Amino acid sequence: MDAEKVKGTFRADGVVEHYSRSVVNIGLWRSEERIFRRVFREEDSLLDLGCGAGRICIGLWELGYRNLLGVDYSAEMIREARRLCGLMEYGIALRTGDAVGLELDDGAFDGVIFGFNGLMQIPGRERRRRALTEINRVLRPGGAFVFTTHDREHRSLRELFAMQQQIWARGEQPADLNEFGDNFFRAPEGDVFMHLPDRSEVLEDLAATGFEHEFDAMRSEIANEPGDVREFSDECRFWLATKPA
Repeated sequence: MDAEKVKGTFRADGVVEHYSRSVVNIGLWRSEERIFRRVFREEDSLLDLGCGAGRICIGLWELGYRNLLGVDYSAEMIREARRLCGLMEYGIALRTGDAVGLELDDGAFDGVIFGFNGLMQIPGRERRRRALTEINRVLRPGGAFVFTTHDREHRSLRELFAMQQQIWARGEQPADLNEFGDNFFRAPEGDVFMHLPDRSEVLEDLAATGFEHEFDAMRSEIANEPGDVREFSDECRFWLATKPA
């Protein structure tokens, strides 16, 4: 899967509008708020990677967090996030940047967030590990990393991946999908690439990039989300990892 093709998805007007609506209509999920409040202090310096139109960093600002930086590789998303922050007079720093090569100082942040399964929208396991290495680099020792992924072993996905396993075994998978777990999801705003890992894959990637795994659980185990959140995003797994002190 070509990385530039994936990035192009998030420059499309319909996708930017979809993410913008989520800022106003969805905001922070209950599960996100519960995790963030438990893991991060209000005075912590936090990096919101793949911030899109600002749903998470704007939600954090409204909870009282002030030392925030939102980064996204889509200039169109950053432009929309700045527009929304301007309307609400929120002083959130926002900039374009790519998770696989962050132009940020070593140890600059107390915490990093990669929400809405954003890490898994990076095609290629090697590139995802490069992003994890960069996240580790910009975290201070003892800093926390919170992110979400799908879990292809979850009961909601088992039937799909049982069928896909047969397709891949026959070599009949789409030519632009390189790794088992790669998928395109069809949505009204456009096709979205997503890699769906199993739990062991994520644990291996965290260990390989210098993180210590602290906690993981499905979203439904953390909070009972309202219908609009479940419609916006299906079930996912929350992860908490730390950089060794």
